[in-house]
Amino acid sequence: MHIKQIEVSDLKTNADQARGLISFECEEGTVEMHCSVPKQGAKNPRLALISEALRQLACAPEFRTGRRHFSFSTSIADADPALA
Repeated sequence: MHIKQIEVSDLKTNADQARGLISFECEEGTVEMHCSVPKQGAKNPRLALISEALRQLACAPEFRTGRRHFSFSTSIADADPALA
């Protein structure tokens, strides 16, 4: 799955959590995921949500078993889940 673009929309935060809709645009189409993360310890709620969406996607059988892998377009500069 080659991810060309990542968008976070409907980002909402409160004292406890951040939530939003994360969209991954890839060659096969668009994958959308609703995610929420605790706000505690998250330096950037947007990146934390992207990281959570990638974590959930990696749990899907086709990725978990190694039949499919992620790759990212070089134009995605701020999608490093480690920064979350």
